[in-house]
Amino acid sequence: MDERAPEPEHWLTSEASVNTSGFWTGIERFRTAVMLAMHLDVEVLDGELNDLYEGQL
Repeated sequence: MDERAPEPEHWLTSEASVNTSGFWTGIERFRTAVMLAMHLDVEVLDGELNDLYEGQL
């Protein structure tokens, strides 16, 4: 008694969607942040701006 299950009409598939423009924007922001973080003057300015605009978004 060898009964097989009926063949499915539709096979399961997976699909991925990637927002490449958002990805590249994120990469550019990260690169800019890393480059700017290397300069001591920028760190001082960042601290001053944080003090000046503290709590404001």
